[in-house]
Order: sequence, then structure tokens, then C-alpha cells
Amino acid sequence: MSRVFVASWLALALFAAFALPAWGEDPVETGLDYLAAQQQADGGFTNGFSAGSDLGTTCDIVLAITAGGQDASTWVSDSGNSPLDYLYAQMARGAVDKLGPKAKVMMALLVTGQDPVAFAGHNLITELSAAYEKTTGSYGGTIFDQALVMLALFGAGQPVPNGAAQYLLDNQCTDGAWALFGGTAAGTGDTNTTALAVQALLATGYQDEIGEAFAYFHRVQNSDGGFPYQNPSDYGTDTDANSTAVVLQALLATGEPLGNWAPGGTDPLGALVALHDPASGAFFWQAGLPYPNVLATAQAIPVVMGHTFAHLPHVGAVNAPGPVVAPDVILLPESGGTVLLPAGLIALGAAAMSVGFVLRRRQREK
Repeated sequence: MSRVFVASWLALALFAAFALPAWGEDPVETGLDYLAAQQQADGGFTNGFSAGSDLGTTCDIVLAITAGGQDASTWVSDSGNSPLDYLYAQMARGAVDKLGPKAKVMMALLVTGQDPVAFAGHNLITELSAAYEKTTGSYGGTIFDQALVMLALFGAGQPVPNGAAQYLLDNQCTDGAWALFGGTAAGTGDTNTTALAVQALLATGYQDEIGEAFAYFHRVQNSDGGFPYQNPSDYGTDTDANSTAVVLQALLATGEPLGNWAPGGTDPLGALVALHDPASGAFFWQAGLPYPNVLATAQAIPVVMGHTFAHLPHVGAVNAPGPVVAPDVILLPESGGTVLLPAGLIALGAAAMSVGFVLRRRQREK
């Protein structure tokens, strides 16, 4: 690994500790407090739009809990259920039968030290791998699902076929983006699918193939430093927390200096934190819609702590509903040839951010 690359990440860590905006409240701590209030009796979490628990949202919140350094198994509802209990129950009754949700469950298991080979009677590594179509390179879902599966397998230390990465490359739009349902037509891509595809390619050693995607990100970035879902779009192009968070993950995964992404003086991290609401602890989806948003909060917290889908956080569960991997064991990817940030530097960046939060709190207490 080059000294320049390492130095860029050390600079990012120092930036996180000392150069971030002077936030009134720690967005991670207060964000987690807000999310805790959304837990349902079965241990899962509402998405904020419909009653009851939502599988995908629960997986996102497990990642947020872990990124915040907490053990998701200790988040127990008044009925005695944790998020892992909810996921276990959903898997046991066969409610998780689609590709994307299975990949998200597997990520939730990995970050909490669960064994994806034996969870509620399922071997998720086998089930995801079996969906691969050798002739096309597809896992059979959307481009977003394709990238999720690749990242889930990578996180579990499983080799990802080169054909899977080639499938992504074959479906890259001519303007550098990726579209949810595939195809190469310019203007059909979106920032979310593109950011996930970039991380999947990085994880599988295709870092040299992402240049056009970053050119696309520059073209669609807003002057406030954040990102919309699409630009142009019939539905508006205001910065939203979810899109900004996932693009920021792609930038962090490649070691991009955030100073290169501040067209109006504010970089994507600053734009994301600007959507934090100290009153509720939550993140807003957009500034023009100033309401606490569960999904925006769940997706913002991991990247504020410096985590990406290519480098998942890990906090072993102590109250797991099934067989677990020893909490101090982190499954290492077997794929090589990648420029991904090493776990030690990820931890350094996250620690630096945490130090920054503590320093600010102490300054306010004086």
C-alpha cells in the first residue's frame, strides 16, 4: 500500500477529529437514542412509514447500532426481544425469500458476530452463492441486489466470482452511473445504485474500473456538498441524507480526500451532518422536509463513524438467538487486489471522530 494512500487516510482521521463542524450534539449518540425509540415489541424496528417492524430497516439499524460501538443483542424491547430475535424469527418462518433482504440479513449477522452458515436453519452463504448464474454473472435480482450480495459474500470472507463484477461492468450506463434495473442508457442511473456498485467493485479488486462513476458523482453533486437520488429528476434534486450517506461511503472506501468534493465549501460529510436535528436526535431526509426520518438516521450513522459496506463494523453479540462466531473473530475477505482501507485505519478514523465528539462535549461543559 502506498505511503500517499495511508497518509490520505490519516489526514481524513485528523480532519474528522478537529475540522468537522461544531455540532451542537453528537449525531451518533442522539441518533441512536432516536432509533431506540422506534423499536417494536418483536425486537424489530419500524421504517417510520407503516406500522410494525420492517426487515430492511431493522438490518440497517443493526449496522447503525454496531457502528456506534454498541451490541445490538442488548437492545431489548419491553417484550424481551432484540433485533437479532426479530431477524431469527423472520428467517425461521421463511419470510426472507428475496435476494436483497437475504444479503442485508447476512450483513447484520456478520457485524454482530453471528454465523451466517447456521442461523435459524439457514446457510445464507450457500443460499446467496446458489443464486449465481455462471453464464451471465448475475445473482438474479436488481443491480442494487447484485452489489449487496457481492458485498455480503466479501464481508463473510467468501470469494466473489469475477463474472459477478463483469455483470456490473456490462450494465454500467454510458454516463458512468448504474441504474437500479440495469441497462446502459445514459440518464437512467442513480447515485444510490452507483455508490453500492462502486463499493462492490472495489471489494472484488476492480478499483481501476470506477473512474467514470466518480465523474458522474461530480456532475450530479449539489453545491451544498450533498447528493440527490438523481439529477436531472422529475421529482427534485435536493440533497437527501440517504443518497449523501451512500455516496460518502463510496468516497471513503476509495480514500478520496473529501476536500475534492466541496464545490461550495462544504463536503458531503458536512452536508450530511447539516441534516441532523438536535431536537429529535434524528436526521432529516431533506432540509425542505424537516421531520425525523428513521431510514435517514439509520443510514447516516455508520458513515459518520467512518464505516462502509466494504468495511463493516463488528461488535459481537452476547445475547444471540443462535450459534455465534467468537466476538473477537472478524471474518476476513479472501478476494485480493483491492485498495480498500485497512480495518486498522477505519478504526483510527472512527476513533478520531469519537474523540472529536468528546472534545466538543467537554468544551460545552466548561
